[in-house]
Amino acid sequence: MAIDSRSQKADALLKGLQKKEGGQLKIFLGAAPGVGKTCGMLNAAKERVQQGVSVMVGLIETHGRTETEALLQGLSILPRRELEYHGQCLTEFDLDAALAEKPQLILVDELAHTNVPGSRHKRRYQDIAELLAAGIDVYTTLNIQHIASLNDLVLQVSGIRVKETVPDQFIDHAQELVFVDLAPNHLLDRLSQGKVYLSDYAEQAVQQFFQLETLTALREMAMKLVMSHVDTQLKIEQEAKDRSSDYLIKDKVLVLISNRRDHEYLIRAGRRMAEKRQTPWLVVWVDTGQAQYQAEQKRLQSAFALARELGAQTDILRGPSTKETVLPYLTEHRINTVLVGAGNKRWFQPWRQPLYQQLINSGLPLEVSVWRVGEREQATKVSLYTSTTFGQKRGYVYGLLFTLVASLFAQGLTPWLQSGNLVLVYVLFVVLCGLKFGARPAIFTALLSFLSFNFLLTEPYYTFFVNKNDDIATLLFMLVIGIVCGPAASRIRQQFLLLKEANRYSELQRDFAQQLTVVNQTGALWEILAMQVSQALHCTAHVVSFDQHEKTISPPLTETLQTLDQAMIDWCHRHQQRAGRFSDTLNASNWAAFPLLCNQQTIAVLILKFSSEQQVLRQDDTDLLDILSQQAINVWQRIHLNRELESSKLKAEMEQLRSALLSSVSHDLRSPLSAMMGSAESLQVLGSQLSSEDRSELLDTIVQESRRLDRYIQNLLDMTRLGHGTLKLERDWVSIDDIIGSAKQRLKRFFPDVQVDYQSQPNAPLLYAHAALLEQGIFNILENAAKYTKLEEPVQVLVSQQGQVCRIEIEDSGPGIAKDFREKVFDMFYVVADGDSKRHNTGMGLAICRGMIGAHGGTVKADAARVGSGSRFIIELPLPEIKTGE
Repeated sequence: MAIDSRSQKADALLKGLQKKEGGQLKIFLGAAPGVGKTCGMLNAAKERVQQGVSVMVGLIETHGRTETEALLQGLSILPRRELEYHGQCLTEFDLDAALAEKPQLILVDELAHTNVPGSRHKRRYQDIAELLAAGIDVYTTLNIQHIASLNDLVLQVSGIRVKETVPDQFIDHAQELVFVDLAPNHLLDRLSQGKVYLSDYAEQAVQQFFQLETLTALREMAMKLVMSHVDTQLKIEQEAKDRSSDYLIKDKVLVLISNRRDHEYLIRAGRRMAEKRQTPWLVVWVDTGQAQYQAEQKRLQSAFALARELGAQTDILRGPSTKETVLPYLTEHRINTVLVGAGNKRWFQPWRQPLYQQLINSGLPLEVSVWRVGEREQATKVSLYTSTTFGQKRGYVYGLLFTLVASLFAQGLTPWLQSGNLVLVYVLFVVLCGLKFGARPAIFTALLSFLSFNFLLTEPYYTFFVNKNDDIATLLFMLVIGIVCGPAASRIRQQFLLLKEANRYSELQRDFAQQLTVVNQTGALWEILAMQVSQALHCTAHVVSFDQHEKTISPPLTETLQTLDQAMIDWCHRHQQRAGRFSDTLNASNWAAFPLLCNQQTIAVLILKFSSEQQVLRQDDTDLLDILSQQAINVWQRIHLNRELESSKLKAEMEQLRSALLSSVSHDLRSPLSAMMGSAESLQVLGSQLSSEDRSELLDTIVQESRRLDRYIQNLLDMTRLGHGTLKLERDWVSIDDIIGSAKQRLKRFFPDVQVDYQSQPNAPLLYAHAALLEQGIFNILENAAKYTKLEEPVQVLVSQQGQVCRIEIEDSGPGIAKDFREKVFDMFYVVADGDSKRHNTGMGLAICRGMIGAHGGTVKADAARVGSGSRFIIELPLPEIKTGE
């Protein structure tokens, strides 16, 4: 009977009201003890305390964990109730005291705990139910194995029947489930370190739930429970708000196909099942290493193409057998529904169970749906299967030839070897047949070898009769060994081929990644990608990149593309889909085109040209192509991101420089001009009324400000020449004493009150330098020191020679420069924020100084003063080697 939508909405609203009545329950759920549930609960409670909520600790089991005990500090703890049981004094949660205190939130650890006999309730969850009914919010903890409905499943997983369980209905009433997760291997490490249980209980815990497989399964169960709880709450909210959209998290359906049969019907059935259940679905094929022929490759490619067309995810697994490979995949991806074909009974292996029976017997919680092919598909299957057996017939032919060769060898060795040793000759060829052609031809070769050995090498000769018991035993051993060794050799070969293919892909990806680490140009990137794809797929490869609608092909083509090929590339670029050969679009072209997509845009098209003999592009090759292409796309993003960052940085620096230049020019040009104009106007208007002293002072102002303006303009010209590399050095031999003396005299004109204490070592070194430029650089530092030094203290200048280096130290007694700014002061227009002291500072003097010193091959740096809080600038100039005649 259909349920009325209004009734559903009413029920949902009623459930919502019931949850809002009374206290709110929050459960911190974990897969096992020690994952951090209690710590998570205490941290959440402290956040509530900061929000002004009254929180009380009803009961916390620390189990000797120091980190848990530390989290209890600062929280109000309810004293425990003491109970006497069998002569022992035990403590328990005091429910009555908690109800009397009635905090807004109370913490009660271990929801599944059984109370000490004599308590009001038998179980702790009953105590919590009473607290909730009283309107008190409760935080509690729970392990997944204590949920009643999972008790049997926990028994299957761990082999332990948990006795303390909590009813599912109680869990369903929780307003929030918080999943506290910790990886099983990390949890085992914590156990071994004694952070979960004390040493007395740790060994016992290992024997119970603390096994890697058990912890992994319990973790899976906890995740599913939390997801289900979220789904239920979302459904209630949607029904209460009359929403029809369904956002529930669904399980997955896996369709398992084979390349030896036409399983397109199975894929279509999987699509119908997934659509009906509204679940995601996957189509998977297991590569066991067996040789694939053209018909099998085409069938597999067609199946995957149909699966992708119908909206499925596709994947290829590799392993020795389908069952051993697919079971871990099912567990890892949390798949609970598998769709497989019924298959056929193998008359030559009556003991072997079909795949669906193996999955059912695997012990996993699986729903296995078996589909049997219809009559029409049956006919197709038989014909296709027959077409793929040519390789097996060829193996039978080679098995016959191997038997003939073994017989000739055995007869030739008869005079020297006994019949028991001659058996090894036949076994050797049986193994060779198994390695080359598989298990069935190997078994056929073993049977032929048995008959040949009986006919040629046992008495009576040239008959199939045997007279000696030893010969009968030899024949039987030969048959058994041949039947066992042949298929075993075939399986070894398959595993070897799988490992070889996996190593090949891994090496290709590793080599490609190594080459990409040094790539910083898109052209080089596309050339490396084309070369790597060409080597991996044994084809011709090129990358067509698009830059402002201009095509660039890397590496350049050695042949001209046809009109059809050009159309294929354009279509692939516009529609962002495969085109050309091995596709359904413009497949008459000899090229195959693959779009390289980044942020929903086609940045390039990879074009491949295979040999005419290749009829199909294997799924393995397609996957490898996707991986290599994605690596290249990631590098392309990195290159463009670096370019954008550099461009942004350059724009920011230019903007900062422009702003600083405008600010400096507007201030430092206007200030001296204003002073000069004011003085000149005063002389012009009031010249006759001013005394000679006033006129002299105004003229001095004009002269000083004009010199300051000249210095500023000269600094701008020097920076321009340094920036454009047009500064020419006219070197000559000059004494450092003369340069510093000239700089001191120049400084005296602008700062007459500043004293300079110059100390030089005897026999000061000679410099081969441009005297004017070097003097300007030193003067800029002296001027900077004069601005900040104290009037009563001199500027210290010390010159010394250290090896082939002339060292000049200029030290002031100013406020100094912080360590973080000692390098920035040499940037253009950078001025340390120091209040009014920067009013006459353009921020170019030190930058010019570094440029001029650097032009001489020297260095300049800022450091702290030796004494006090001043600054010390250190200039180091290389001394030329003076060659003397012999």
